Amino acid sequence: MKSWADPSSSMIYNKTSTCILFTKEKEFSEFGFDAEAKYLDLLHDDDNTSGKAKDWYFFRRFKMALYELKSGDQEVLIEDETGKSLPAMVVFSESLRYLKQSVIDCVSKQLIGIELTDIKWIVTVPAIWSDPAKAFMRKAALEAGIDSKMLTIVLEPEAAATFVKHLPVERRVDGQEGNVFKTFAPGSKYIVVDAGGGTVDIMAHEVREDGHVGELIKATGGNWGSTTVDEEYLVFLKKFIGETATTYINRNTPEAFFKASREFENVKLKIDPESDIKVRVRLPYHIGEAYTNAHPGKKLKFEESVLMNGETRIDISFNGEYVRMSSKDAKQLFAESITNIIEHLKIFFEQTNVRDISTIILVGGYAGSLVLTEVIKSAFPGMRLIIPHEAAYSVLHGAVIFGHDPSLIRQRRSKYTYGIEVFEIFDSSKHDEKYKYEKNGEIRCDKIFSKLLEVDEIINVGEYQKEKSYILHNFERKGNLKLYASSSKNVEHVDDNECFFVGYILPPRHTFILKESIIVKMCFGETEIEFNAHQPKSQQTSVYHLGY
Repeated sequence: MKSWADPSSSMIYNKTSTCILFTKEKEFSEFGFDAEAKYLDLLHDDDNTSGKAKDWYFFRRFKMALYELKSGDQEVLIEDETGKSLPAMVVFSESLRYLKQSVIDCVSKQLIGIELTDIKWIVTVPAIWSDPAKAFMRKAALEAGIDSKMLTIVLEPEAAATFVKHLPVERRVDGQEGNVFKTFAPGSKYIVVDAGGGTVDIMAHEVREDGHVGELIKATGGNWGSTTVDEEYLVFLKKFIGETATTYINRNTPEAFFKASREFENVKLKIDPESDIKVRVRLPYHIGEAYTNAHPGKKLKFEESVLMNGETRIDISFNGEYVRMSSKDAKQLFAESITNIIEHLKIFFEQTNVRDISTIILVGGYAGSLVLTEVIKSAFPGMRLIIPHEAAYSVLHGAVIFGHDPSLIRQRRSKYTYGIEVFEIFDSSKHDEKYKYEKNGEIRCDKIFSKLLEVDEIINVGEYQKEKSYILHNFERKGNLKLYASSSKNVEHVDDNECFFVGYILPPRHTFILKESIIVKMCFGETEIEFNAHQPKSQQTSVYHLGY
């Protein structure tokens, strides 16, 4: 596993931060810890020069920008730390380009003559991401110079489950060694909770008689990852120092909050809710200095109670270097995140297919939090909780295994009801007058949703749905054959509530002949939607992923 050096602390880590820095000319500069260090240098230089940092673009935790992406033609912009924007495609593709080169540099030191074409690339994504978001990642990888044929998109909780299944007994944890054997025995069921920084994915599996796995209900989850705890800490900190000092910092030393957040990250996972030892978080000196500048004659050194949202209070003391609070009060910073996770799990367990599940596999960086694990144990006392030692790296290790053998998952559940936009000859007995129009001498009904697959329907991995025939009447600039989706089972028109455009089945600049039938088969069982299009007249056959 690659080691990453943090220039600010001289520490070595197995992960780096999700940060990227661009110059004022919008050219890539640095990624990860190096991006943080360079940006902090720029901010420091601003104290003595003319404000160079504000012209550069610094992005943190930008992966969440794709969380709400639904439409295939939706343009996504990402705001940096100062409110300036760049296209998400630039931010993601340059990040992948850097990581690709980093891999090549590492591998080249160990293997002589390795070529780019020798490497199979695995990009993991949250299971709750939309189809356009996954397609976006494939396109970003393509922009980064990765061959689409050598790329596999893998769902993070599935990668984690693959890792846990392959662990030797001595490296399986929480509880007894036999737990994992029981969990992956034929007929058994389990839930994977992949708790990362941005999102929490929840997925339920059943082990089949042949040892392979099927999805019991469609994946679910939300944006309740550990970064929400960091955000809550910053809310607390700003309430602690007050509005005047907060405004002063934002204008003069914005790096103070950035550094404060890093200090809290170093402590966050170690907070033990049952301990009577106070939690100590170092405050950057800029914060005390800003408080004094905002309040001449006063120093930030006292004991007090900070009122958070609602009636929640956090009792603290500050000695000039550390903020100290009880473990019980520190636990309140996790409240919003953990409440969402527990409530969602309770709703999840109420569904018929998962009521008899007795095992939760907890993975992801957030799985290392004692606060989170203790609350899950308390909320579900009858559950067997499995947390691998390498919980933070479960997805990474599982992705490597998945790349060699993707056969563990054999069945998935459809996240949406999918359909194609078509028109029909208008029939007053079944069509709404609202969609009636005339074209080429025909009275037609527009915007009809022709259903292909229903939400929560079982789909076999690698299996194509029943083929359908379509005729193209013209070439569209962005592509042909519009695919739509809805969270509802019953959809009549593509502009119904909850129905949204996913993308085009045939990409722009395809070479199929107009006004001749095209037979299209669609595969929804893989991690990405795949299309196989064949035209008998031209004898052309093409295979596409969504968005290509």
